[in-house]
Amino acid sequence: MVLEDKSELIQEALKIVIKKPVLINLLARRVRQLNKNARPLIDKQDGDDNINIALKEVIAGKIYPVFKNKKS
Repeated sequence: MVLEDKSELIQEALKIVIKKPVLINLLARRVRQLNKNARPLIDKQDGDDNINIALKEVIAGKIYPVFKNKKS
């Protein structure tokens, strides 16, 4: 699957992580990791920036949100 446009990548990622705020937080955290030279979990293609890499990782199921249970 070749998706070049960020808006297409975002739409595909929103099928995996349905809530936009959760997706935004997940992507922000992953992009920070990639900016600090973390290894991409997918094959990087020419022209991919860290945002595209993070989006493709979500679409591929390599990263996903984990929610902690609150104890009362």
